[in-house]
Amino acid sequence: MVNYLIQAYACSGHQGGEYAVSYGWLTHLDKMVKEEDTIYVVSLTLTQEEIDNSNLRHVKLIKVGGMEKFKFFHYNSIYYQIWQWKAYRTVLQLGKQIDFIHVYSLSDFRQPGYWYHLKNAYSVFGPVGGGQVCPKSLCEYDDKYGKVHNVINSICKWNPWYKNNIKHYSRTYACNTETKGLLPNSKLLVDVPLNDDFKNIVFDKQENKNTTLLSVGRLINKKGILFLLDILVRINPDLNWQLFIYGDGEQKYIIEDRILQLGLQKKVFLKGKISYNKISDVYKRADIFVLPSLRESGGSVLIEAMAHKLPVVALNMALAKILNEYKCGLFVDTAQEKSEILEQFANHISTLIKNSKLRYELGNNGYSYVNNELTWDNMIKEVYGNFMENNGGIY
Repeated sequence: MVNYLIQAYACSGHQGGEYAVSYGWLTHLDKMVKEEDTIYVVSLTLTQEEIDNSNLRHVKLIKVGGMEKFKFFHYNSIYYQIWQWKAYRTVLQLGKQIDFIHVYSLSDFRQPGYWYHLKNAYSVFGPVGGGQVCPKSLCEYDDKYGKVHNVINSICKWNPWYKNNIKHYSRTYACNTETKGLLPNSKLLVDVPLNDDFKNIVFDKQENKNTTLLSVGRLINKKGILFLLDILVRINPDLNWQLFIYGDGEQKYIIEDRILQLGLQKKVFLKGKISYNKISDVYKRADIFVLPSLRESGGSVLIEAMAHKLPVVALNMALAKILNEYKCGLFVDTAQEKSEILEQFANHISTLIKNSKLRYELGNNGYSYVNNELTWDNMIKEVYGNFMENNGGIY
């Protein structure tokens, strides 16, 4: 009998991003462990109802109490640190021998938690991000927290206490090259495998009269929507295109005003937040996926877009840098001045608007990559495979 433990702070089967990936670790591991094994999970958002409805037979939720009095931290980094400590103490009080620990969510290399203190457990940290930074020439689009993150990253890189804590984990994974450079002895592993709901999608692609661009994400500084608007005004106005932006956030009204100021109200449309179970239809109606994020850790929306055969346009950083190697889109060199980045980004979008054959080629490259490489089977095998082989599991 093996006892697994997964830290899945943000976890839900009804949301995208990190929530969905955390939930994916649970659902896929549940199918692969032995009958007598148990998967314990500590989470802020997961409910017993979700576990029961998904018939996760081996999963047991460990409730972490006493967090209500810390809500004034507004679920920020301090709140997360407190939750990590309480989660660790709660597991200790259970008195169970944990054989395998997987720390996934939150995906933040700066906060390894306390799980390495558990005795006689094989421990995995990641894949995590957080090491990516906004390109210097684009910092005006970012917020003050971007600079704070840069400082914290530098502290972690040289902090002997942090290095000592990290080295106690059996294995560490970074989801992008920027984080790998800050996480000692880590292995590169993309952290957003393809959701089973989007695997091998077959659909009839409709030709749009106007080439349809799509962007999905929260309307906050680091997602770069204001940056994207400055790109779009550089596209030849005679080209037929339209952009639909799905998401909500604190920058909504600023973005609306900026669209009017730039005269883009007939080209750019804010569609608001969309439920995860409806997003596939949105991808199917689009022609090009645009990700203007300034410091994206991974980017589940990129994986989802490629699963729908959409070519990607993004800054050549983090996950996009990996996608560039597989020719899944057109990517912008970040080691340039602001004006050069804006111009190259606009040229890439224009190229794809005018060249449907290239859109098809790059879209199919992405579709092949996510369906063949970024699968849950490959992820589980990488993280859990050796341990399972040595303990009578599937691998």
